[in-house]
Amino acid sequence: MKRLERLTALLSFLQSRRYAGVRELEEKFGVSERTIYRDLRSLDESGVPISFEKDKGYFIVDKYFLPPLAFTLDEAKSFIFMERLAEKYTDKEVFGHFSSALEKIKNKLKHYQLEDIELLESNIGTYIDSNYTPKYIHLTEQAISNKKVLNISYKDIRGNRTERTVEPIGMTFYSQTWHLIAYCRLREDYRDFALSRITAISLSNEYITEKRLSLSEYIKKLEEAEQD
Repeated sequence: MKRLERLTALLSFLQSRRYAGVRELEEKFGVSERTIYRDLRSLDESGVPISFEKDKGYFIVDKYFLPPLAFTLDEAKSFIFMERLAEKYTDKEVFGHFSSALEKIKNKLKHYQLEDIELLESNIGTYIDSNYTPKYIHLTEQAISNKKVLNISYKDIRGNRTERTVEPIGMTFYSQTWHLIAYCRLREDYRDFALSRITAISLSNEYITEKRLSLSEYIKKLEEAEQD
């Protein structure tokens, strides 16, 4: 691996980790400790805000992002399909963030590439129940990402309303709607809440401290139960 390629890969690797030790970086890139220190210094001198914390390792200061990447035309086109799905299956906050990111990608395309993209945009559509209006996706995503408790008002299939305090573990999409998978303190067990049946939601200041199942563990548990 050439040095420029290694520096780019090192930057990407650091951004994907909370911390990275020198030994870990040596093994990852197959170079000496001295080379790792030299590469870290080069990134720092180029303006990447690299810092170090004792007993943990090196890390990139929050809020720093890689400069815009170069996309091929086919890669850029794939985002158009995702934009159409995001428009129909996410709420306005998530779709707004996606549209902003896509616009930045478009700004990096050549004029002839942009013409291809605009042609594709005008010929890709999605058709779903007009009564379906996604909501609460962004707030739910925030709770999952920050490991915070949610307070929800929920109406079940029989029309019964309950107030729940839940600990989110993930989201999944099926039966034409998003579902929040969470540990319900009222039922003292994991529950599946269709977002379309949530009538009110608020993000609490309480962090989840108990160890809960991951979404994949929850799904595996369901699959095993079905096989019994």
